[in-house]
Amino acid sequence: MFIAVDAGGTSTRAVAVDRAGHVHGYGRAAGGNPTSAGIPAAVTAIGAAAGQTVAGLPPGDVEAVGIAMAGEKTDAFSTQLSECLGRLGLGRVVLQPDLLAMFHSGTHRLDGYGLISGTGSIAAQIRDGRLHRVVGGRGWLLGDAGSGFWIGHRVARAVVSALDGQGPPTTLTSLVLTALGIDDTGSGAVLPQVVSALYARRPVQLSEFAPLAFAALEDPVARAILDDAAAALAHLLATVHEPWLTGPVVVGGSVMIRGFLAGPPDLRDRLGLPDDVVPVDDGVVGSAVLALREAGVVVDEDVFERVRGGVARVTGPSA
Repeated sequence: MFIAVDAGGTSTRAVAVDRAGHVHGYGRAAGGNPTSAGIPAAVTAIGAAAGQTVAGLPPGDVEAVGIAMAGEKTDAFSTQLSECLGRLGLGRVVLQPDLLAMFHSGTHRLDGYGLISGTGSIAAQIRDGRLHRVVGGRGWLLGDAGSGFWIGHRVARAVVSALDGQGPPTTLTSLVLTALGIDDTGSGAVLPQVVSALYARRPVQLSEFAPLAFAALEDPVARAILDDAAAALAHLLATVHEPWLTGPVVVGGSVMIRGFLAGPPDLRDRLGLPDDVVPVDDGVVGSAVLALREAGVVVDEDVFERVRGGVARVTGPSA
């Protein structure tokens, strides 16, 4: 038996899977990313999700725990995590990149491409089941083009520019004021309130404004922001693409799934994605696939579909 964990910034999901790909348990907890949640909180969340997953399983049945996550995996985090899971009687811990788990959540094939646009953005070329080339993923300060932060930052700048009289009017202004809880009095007091409220947030929290751009698609300012974001994501994918390397393109992240792919066709077309692109909600299936392969299990199409179907069964439509 193996425990597979997808430790995201918002939530942590875990499943127990056997060597044949049958899923036996499920757990869910708060965000398990040590970069965003901090090491103690992340370790607690992962331990809670794993603990729920193994409830009812025979003691000592778990051979290993595979954890997919983004961000830096420090020695301090690894040590505390191993101690936490050790107290639960679980096996060794194997940490995997979340981008790799996302790719393997969409396909059993070993070659292809992955693209994530959530709070951040990143793309990769996958060969032989491993990350071969990765671009992006450098964080809000140095990269993340086309991401939720990138879009939200531009939304905030456009609103401030409009209120300051330097930019065109935009329906984004009323949406941002509502999101910030600021009344539009029409006076000069609004702009200082907006600026103060924005600077009071951590920079990465600007990603919360990204959905506002999709909600205001008919607004020229919002549409220009999204067009630029789509072009940036298309460039990310093009950078890792090789004409001779065929394989599926698996995409994930809230901005990609609930934003671009749910938007109008002409906006989606700007992403340059193939018609058979594979969207996935998270990396929990891929984490299970990686855990099995790490143990020497051949994950063919049948095993993959068994894992995917089992995860869908235990998590349910609302997970």
